Amino acid sequence: MDAPLLSDAAAAIKGAIPAIPAFRSSEDGRMAKYIDVLAEGGDTLHPKLGACIRAFQPIVGLLIQCLFFLGPLYMKLVNFCVMLYNTLPLNALQMIFGFGLCFFGGTYVTSIAAIEAFRTLGGKSLWKNLKIVYADIQKVSVAIKNDSTADLNNDGVPDVEEMGLSGRELATREFKLAMVTVRDPEVLQKALLCVWTAWISVLASLRLQFAQTVALALGIADVLKFPTVLVFAPPLTLALGPDLKHWVDTIIDTTLKIVAVTFAWYIQMVISSFYSALRGGKMFAEALFRLLEEKDLLKNLPDALVPKPFDPDKTYLDEIIMYPLAAAGFIFQIKSGFLLPFPLNLIMLPLTIVEWVLRWEITYGAQAPM
Repeated sequence: MDAPLLSDAAAAIKGAIPAIPAFRSSEDGRMAKYIDVLAEGGDTLHPKLGACIRAFQPIVGLLIQCLFFLGPLYMKLVNFCVMLYNTLPLNALQMIFGFGLCFFGGTYVTSIAAIEAFRTLGGKSLWKNLKIVYADIQKVSVAIKNDSTADLNNDGVPDVEEMGLSGRELATREFKLAMVTVRDPEVLQKALLCVWTAWISVLASLRLQFAQTVALALGIADVLKFPTVLVFAPPLTLALGPDLKHWVDTIIDTTLKIVAVTFAWYIQMVISSFYSALRGGKMFAEALFRLLEEKDLLKNLPDALVPKPFDPDKTYLDEIIMYPLAAAGFIFQIKSGFLLPFPLNLIMLPLTIVEWVLRWEITYGAQAPM
């Protein structure tokens, strides 16, 4: 791509995307310099790559701005969830988790399985290591923020702009600052190694657990490949032309496998949603009656209806709550197509990303190229 074409592309992008506001803070200044680092790295690999990064700088800048904006919000959400976990009684937490499992369990089939695998493979030690990594990240974040917002001349100008550092110099400065801030790198190294080992172990466990789903997808693709080639090969060959006709079989095979994998995962979500609806409804009902018993709200009911103390194995009262709730959750998941409503889809976006990463790793991580 020539320089004039890149300039035209950059102009078109700037005209199509709302202009990013002028950098008014240290965060914005660092963001611009990080993009310069990407461009400099592209120039090292290939001159045209760096030019492309500069041409698409508005898009890259917008993505980084979204990251800087959403990151603190999700951290506040995590802190709020931790506060609820430490404040609410166990039965109330079980009710919340059971309700979520009942209505959204099929959407996060691999994530739920991964959580169970993490718990089985030493959840306490994993949680301890994650807290070590999180604490070091917090220290580094505070150190970088204090360094970048320091006012050298007491004139209200952020340090990042005032020092006039290049993107590479700023990245080197902050990397060194991070190394200085972490006082015990051996502990951090061991924690990261334990987290990585747990991640690999969970992936291996999930691949075994969902091997049937992958096998189903590949089986569907093999069965449908011949009729699909008969139908789509002639028009695709005509569309690609004689120079690209050798790509026909690869395109059809890859597309068919992607469609088959999507269908197989949908079937798996239907099965998992049925189970999760029943499981979540049972958890919700049992926790509800235990909570009512703790509040002495069941003492006025006859013993024939609710035995004292409450035992879910000696009464059908919890099933009266469980099965309608499970049916409602299962029907909701099917009708919604396993999609979360707004704003819950935005709140659960990090878990959704984890879910799709896990599915990709399970399906393609240990497979040969399609």
